[in-house]
Order: sequence, then C-alpha cells, then structure tokens
Amino acid sequence: MTTVTLNIPDNEVDFFMTLVKKFNYQSISTDVKISDEMKTLLDDRRNSSREEKYIPWNVAKKQLQYKS
Repeated sequence: MTTVTLNIPDNEVDFFMTLVKKFNYQSISTDVKISDEMKTLLDDRRNSSREEKYIPWNVAKKQLQYKS
C-alpha cells in the first residue's frame, strides 16, 4: 500500500474529491479542532520566539524521539 499526502488549494478541493471518489480510499479528514486555550498558547509561543532560534523542519525532524 502507498500513502500519499497532498496539499490541495481550497478552491480545488471539490474537483479533487470528485477524482478521489473514483478510487478506493479509507478516509479523508479536513477538520482539525483545537481549543481556544491551545490557540492562545501557540500564538504566545510564536510571538515570543526569535527567528534566529528557528530550526528548519528537516533538522527538527531528525531530533524527534519516538516511543516504541
């Protein structure tokens, strides 16, 4: 089985879903819900962080530790 992740422009989602319905797929979820508290926390962190401390995603990815 192959997993594919796509970024679809909002104005093209209906067209894309029409195509996807022709294939067998398990599920597609576009709803991500986070609480107002989490939004505030994320906004605070983004506003208080310094750009020179940012880590590129390809570097940060390698630093993640996964539980087995």
